[in-house]
Amino acid sequence: MYDTLEYRGRWVDIFLNLLLVSVLSILTLGIYAPWGYVRFKRVIVTNTYFRGKPLQFDGTGGQAFVQFLIIAALTAVTLGLYAVLGYASTRLLRWEYAHTILPTGQRLEYRGEALGLFFENFLIWLLTPLTLGLYFFWGWVRRKRYILTHTYVDNRPLDFTGSGGEYLVLALTNGLLTLVTVGIYALLGFATVRALAWETVRTVVPVPVRAPQPMPIHSPVLSAFARPQTPAESAPRPGPPSSSPEGSDVPPTV
Repeated sequence: MYDTLEYRGRWVDIFLNLLLVSVLSILTLGIYAPWGYVRFKRVIVTNTYFRGKPLQFDGTGGQAFVQFLIIAALTAVTLGLYAVLGYASTRLLRWEYAHTILPTGQRLEYRGEALGLFFENFLIWLLTPLTLGLYFFWGWVRRKRYILTHTYVDNRPLDFTGSGGEYLVLALTNGLLTLVTVGIYALLGFATVRALAWETVRTVVPVPVRAPQPMPIHSPVLSAFARPQTPAESAPRPGPPSSSPEGSDVPPTV
């Protein structure tokens, strides 16, 4: 069984949080940026609902700061290749989804490969100029579908049903309303809310069985170089057969 997400956030949530994050990031010379990133991420996730209940996000600013620091260091050491080849984005996606929790208690898990993400980005970089910008909308949808179909819950992948044509109409609508209101429509967050509502309702999530614990601890490998486990590898393995007599509550004697 599958169901879709629903975004219920308001424009004021977007506007006030972006304003706060921007001001604090400027006052702290950028130090607040990881904390602001997590704050904004939590606003979006907690206003996203699955079957009538909100999702949760338990990442912290300190954790995001460490991730940004590692990404910056590896990007510098590799002369930018770590970011260009998709390893930085993959690392951040694994961290984000590992801290995103469904109402049933399961955490999401991103298993995509860096080079797969690089290929999607490469198509956007290559074909968007050649098509005078038109391919961007189809490329964005392809990239979004790649990310979600490599994101798992209970060893089942998510999916994305949006199309490039729909995304183009959304962009044109937001652009027109922003133009008519002299930028106010986008500045106050209305365009972002419309885009998030369109994106979430086209995100298909397998309905999981309720987790034994409300929020189980799950720490997948965050390194973009590591190969994610396949569903067969991550499935629980049967233990050795018990030597106790059938139906007996008494453990066997040694």
